[in-house]
Amino acid sequence: MSKVLNELSASARNSISRVMRVLATTNNAQIAESIGLDPTTFSRMKNDKKSNGLSDFENTCAALDAMGLKIVPKKYKLIHKEKLAALLAMAKGYMGRLNSVDDLFQDDIDDFGIDIELGYNEKEKA
Repeated sequence: MSKVLNELSASARNSISRVMRVLATTNNAQIAESIGLDPTTFSRMKNDKKSNGLSDFENTCAALDAMGLKIVPKKYKLIHKEKLAALLAMAKGYMGRLNSVDDLFQDDIDDFGIDIELGYNEKEKA
């Protein structure tokens, strides 16, 4: 890792790592052609170091980080911090009531007016 790369924030280094990992596992020529670049130009953007010791991709990741942006996979979904905090509080409250793993299963659900069995049955273990 270059000295300049070490001086970048952890967020910038993570973005660079993510981008380089994807570039290492995909067909770069197809990516280049899909954005209208010659594959050799695309390769130079990935490999040629500039005067600061970073490639075009690394500089772009560092610039995005400096602007307060980050790179995440498309499959990631956004959940607001407040909603996540509420879900965590509810989960902690529920999990705090449990005494054993058996509390996660309910063999007798007559109280709910349902006529089927859910979970596991102690009799089945024998």
